Amino acid sequence: MYAPQFPYKSDQVIISSDRVLLHSKNDAIFLFGKQAVSLSSPQTINLDASQKVLIDSPKIELGHKAEQDGEPVVLGEKLNEQLLDLTIAIQTAAVMLSQASTTNLGAAMQSIRNAGQILYDASENSKVYIQEKITLSKNTFTR
Repeated sequence: MYAPQFPYKSDQVIISSDRVLLHSKNDAIFLFGKQAVSLSSPQTINLDASQKVLIDSPKIELGHKAEQDGEPVVLGEKLNEQLLDLTIAIQTAAVMLSQASTTNLGAAMQSIRNAGQILYDASENSKVYIQEKITLSKNTFTR
């Protein structure tokens, strides 16, 4: 992490005013820093765009020391799909168990075995999916 040098011992430009406005009428505004570009405010920092805000970096940390002390964000669509599949399997097994025969022990045992197999298969699929598929972001962390 970049730590700025204070006091700075080289050339620098300081603009101090009640308000500073940069405006580009036809193209863009670019800010470049060899070590870092910092935006700081005691209140808020606003990023507004009519189409999208793009943040592109090998690591994105949302919060101080997010990767070290926080959690990776979840890839929501993949997790949602997996949770839905697991929920459907639980519901299917629940229906089978609730409809198990109370008079025919053999039929009841078969329904129980089938429901157990459905739950096992769904949990195994979820386990494999969670272990092998990427459900956690590798580059975005939050705290």
